[in-house]
Amino acid sequence: MPPHRIAIAGFQHETNTFGASLAGYREFEMADSWAAMLRGSDVSSGTKGSTLPLAGFVAEAARRPDWEVLPILWCSAEPSAQVTDQAFDSILGDITSALKAMAPVDAVYLDLHGAMVTQSHQDGEGEILRQVREVIGLNTPLIISLDNHANLTKAMVDLSDGICLFRTYPHLDMDATGARAARALAPMLDGYRPAKAWRQSPYLIPLQAQYTGMEPCRQLYAELSVPAADTQPESVAWTDFALGFPSADIHDCGPSIVAYAQT
Repeated sequence: MPPHRIAIAGFQHETNTFGASLAGYREFEMADSWAAMLRGSDVSSGTKGSTLPLAGFVAEAARRPDWEVLPILWCSAEPSAQVTDQAFDSILGDITSALKAMAPVDAVYLDLHGAMVTQSHQDGEGEILRQVREVIGLNTPLIISLDNHANLTKAMVDLSDGICLFRTYPHLDMDATGARAARALAPMLDGYRPAKAWRQSPYLIPLQAQYTGMEPCRQLYAELSVPAADTQPESVAWTDFALGFPSADIHDCGPSIVAYAQT
């Protein structure tokens, strides 16, 4: 049988809506804390050995000889105010155009942040997923990894088949989160879809209270379940907790929990 064709991309921004400067296209092109914008095969080679979620996904995928990873684009910009419409539309347009060109694919993995706000979209990630779904349809598995500062929205949960979030702050498990996303995706390639549930909490957690090395976050994260290393459909179950990013002052700002299990 031919290998499973899995398209991958990354588009990251942590938006502080109180910030003074916008994130334009140039901010996503340039190297900062992470690599400059990467395209095509440079996505895998340029992130290899890093702690990025996409690198963890690619490393886990390499363990599976029946997977073919198709890298499209990866970029990020330093935290700032909103992403400009020009930058958002251009980068997302490149991703969706590439997906159309390589169709059909068997699955899509996206390395996102979860707190992106643009000039026109409070829920940047929700809009990314909406446009990707328009290309790949409802039946193609779509899994994402997010920062645990994500402000989860109904659109993000509804439009994806699985969400895996960091479980440490400071972030020490980014690549491990990407690897978890790959393991969660594996049974979906055979047609399995887990049921999902999502709940938001009506309060904000200050950033200084989000440290996962002390209570209450330490115990909360210790109780979360994970997809098994050799996942079978009947054992696909995991829970993830988003602490939220209060500096992204949007309707869905705040903590929430998402859970997946057998239907």
